Amino acid sequence: MPDRLVIVDASTYIYRSYFALKGARGVEMSTSTGMPTGALKVFASTLMRLYLDEKPELIAVVFDAPGPSFRHALYPAYKEGRRETPLDLVPQLPWFERIARAFHVPTLRVPGVEADDVIATLARKARVAGIATAIFGTDKDLMQLVDDKVHLVDDRDKKNVVVYDPGRVMQKFGVPPARVGEWLALRGDTSDNIPGVSGVGDVTASRLLREHGSIDGVLARLDQLKGKLQATLRDPAEQRNLALSRRLVALKDDVDVPEVTELRRGDWDTAELVEIFNALEFTEFLARLKETFVSYPDRYRTIVDEAALDELLAEARAAGELAVDTETTAPEAAYAKLVGVSLAFAGRPPAYIPVGHRYLGVPRQLEPRRVMDKLKPLLEDTGIAKHVQNLKYEQVVFARYGVTLRGVRCDPMLASYVLNPGASSHGLDALARDQLDYKTVKYEDVCGRGKEQRPFDEVDLAAATRYAAEDADVTLALGKLLRSRVEAAGMTKLLDDVEMPLAFVLGEMETIGIKVDVNVLRELSQRLGEQCQRLEREIQELAGYPVNPLSPKQLSELLYEKLALRSDTMRRTKTGTFSTDADQLEELVDDHPIIKPLLEHRELVKLKGTYLDAIPARVNPETGRLHTSYNQVAASTGRLASQNPNVQNIPVRTALGREIRRAFIAEDGFVLVSADYSQIELRVLAHLCEDPVLVAAFAGDVDVHAQTAAEVFAVPLAAVTPEMRRVAKAVNYGLGYGQSDYGLSRALDIPREDARRYIDTYFQRFRRVKEHMEAQIADARRTQVVRTLLGRRIAIPNITSGRYTERAAAERFARNAPIQGSAADILKLAMLAMRRVTDDGARMLLTVHDELVFEVREERAAELAAVAKREMERAFPLNVPLKVDVGMAKSWAEAH
Repeated sequence: MPDRLVIVDASTYIYRSYFALKGARGVEMSTSTGMPTGALKVFASTLMRLYLDEKPELIAVVFDAPGPSFRHALYPAYKEGRRETPLDLVPQLPWFERIARAFHVPTLRVPGVEADDVIATLARKARVAGIATAIFGTDKDLMQLVDDKVHLVDDRDKKNVVVYDPGRVMQKFGVPPARVGEWLALRGDTSDNIPGVSGVGDVTASRLLREHGSIDGVLARLDQLKGKLQATLRDPAEQRNLALSRRLVALKDDVDVPEVTELRRGDWDTAELVEIFNALEFTEFLARLKETFVSYPDRYRTIVDEAALDELLAEARAAGELAVDTETTAPEAAYAKLVGVSLAFAGRPPAYIPVGHRYLGVPRQLEPRRVMDKLKPLLEDTGIAKHVQNLKYEQVVFARYGVTLRGVRCDPMLASYVLNPGASSHGLDALARDQLDYKTVKYEDVCGRGKEQRPFDEVDLAAATRYAAEDADVTLALGKLLRSRVEAAGMTKLLDDVEMPLAFVLGEMETIGIKVDVNVLRELSQRLGEQCQRLEREIQELAGYPVNPLSPKQLSELLYEKLALRSDTMRRTKTGTFSTDADQLEELVDDHPIIKPLLEHRELVKLKGTYLDAIPARVNPETGRLHTSYNQVAASTGRLASQNPNVQNIPVRTALGREIRRAFIAEDGFVLVSADYSQIELRVLAHLCEDPVLVAAFAGDVDVHAQTAAEVFAVPLAAVTPEMRRVAKAVNYGLGYGQSDYGLSRALDIPREDARRYIDTYFQRFRRVKEHMEAQIADARRTQVVRTLLGRRIAIPNITSGRYTERAAAERFARNAPIQGSAADILKLAMLAMRRVTDDGARMLLTVHDELVFEVREERAAELAAVAKREMERAFPLNVPLKVDVGMAKSWAEAH
């Protein structure tokens, strides 16, 4: 006889998953026709996981029956006041039982009683039969069933499943399971409209039952109670409420249900599940039915001979849709060597084609060039849909073999980014976990961690196949799923016409790189090193003793203990010492002469380490070129980021920044052309708010900062001084970021009251700017999102936070994100336009904020400059003109 019964409280999963998912992922789960499916997906995933992980022989899913229960006859107001079933949950309700039946799990619903009563009866029957019971649910009413044979399982957190045994119930309620019903009766339950006793809450209910053993014990010793509680419990009306509450919370355990030994699971009805999952567009579950979620040892194939490769390619072509993934030796595509390729498609197990593994005893592998020659027709066939995670990376790797990926249907990473740009990760492991509820084999699992990590080409073929083929398999499931969600969300153009084409452009830029004169950087590094040493000596003289300015601990002791600088407004670190970060030091800049050399030293050390010392080490010694990597999914606003190294953080307007840019040069016979959008974010703001003064300034090609100064200081345009313009420029840019009078006063080093006056005057003269920003915040409060001009959705989750600092930060972000995001979108359109009109004689090398840098033959420089200005200025139609400044020179510093 089986020794365990699993009971699933369906209501727990239906309503809990609905409310947990509502808005949590930033993506509304629905089919392409608009039918909500979020709660159904969690329910189906739960049953699948239970089936595979728990493998219960005896199982039942218990639903509430429609209509009133016997409790309504006892108390017509029972559950009165409960909110109506959410409208987007209603169409999902008929599907839950159908899903359970397709998994061949017995389902129960009994008219006149509730699911809890059915569960109580099953638990009693199982106890009599000597069978332990695991109830998957979190309803507190069910806690009264817990004993040594009946446990409650809360699996909301898959990494931290909570099992309620008698001890844990006692810990939660302060009473043993046998008294939980009486505890509920005393305190009442607003969700079920159970009256309880007036003024008795959780703590009081627990105390009364501990001291008197039971409700009957409490009532027998009313004279021992004190004050208001005694009077309350002597009140006949309260006693009637208590007696009623006891009857309402008591579980009925004699319901007419089958014997527990009859509740046996069967094999899945695969045909029915396929029909259900197709109807609900749960495409990723289709693969999980037989392959992804059932661990057959032979579910993946390793291809090591041409006959098997030919067969694989024929199968892939017949399938018409596939996922492709590469394995390499490095995270930066420009430096990576190919180790293997994996393919996944419907109908056959995914396969891995190793081409570059090297370890003692490695089996013979196919030659990389031969494999690529055979893959090329398939991968370049536009009639065969491809799903590719991190399209940019994969294309860079394939391009070395003359292969261009065509017919790309979806990059799950980019699709996830389009749907929810603020997500913490768009990587394959995170997407599998969040979207498929599936735990992947991670890179560290096969390659090791830390100092023990080995490159992928040293991994044995069996482990490599398990990892690589799974990547392709998961990519296929994610690609289908996220593609359908992108289409349902109306974001197809953003994915198909902007982000995926841009991945190819960025991949080309990473491959081309930019030439660097490392001697310039080394000379500058030596000079900065000497400056740092002078600053260190100055710091130590001001301190009066040797101190390491790079040690936060020593610096904290110096500033706040030795020099006793003010610390009342300073933040503390996790270790309890006062913070010495740049923001904190800026606040102390007027308090002691040591602060300025400290800040300067810190900035020089950062620039020296990040650029002057790091860049030469990353220059390809064969080509003399630097290959930065571009991250498309780093910023929720859509802005691109560069890394290894981050060329976007090279200071733009400082002498030192220009010195660093002097090292970025063109090849002999070529020049660099810099095309930089002028004041693009202010122009986007003018377009969005349609302020007549701002629009007129841009339309007339007037210096907008001078125009703002004329408005703020109430002087004619010709009378604006450089100082007035400086103030106006800070106001123009600062207010777009929601800068306060305090922030402006710090930025301009002026009294706070002057800053306040400038801000007030600005908004008086530019009323439509203020109205637009207020409307933007109001709309963000209502929808939790803002949008760019291309329709990119940017989540603003804390806009209704009860914490002022969180809410204020969210409001600032809501003001600026549509502006910054729209500027980023326009730059992406400009990059795509420029790629269409240029050839190998004019190559795009860098994108830095609002600037594009090209390398072109000297004789074609003027032509390219004119083309860049034309194409970039018409990349997107605004109601004010876009303006691009263009420069040409041998180095980036002179061209900018």
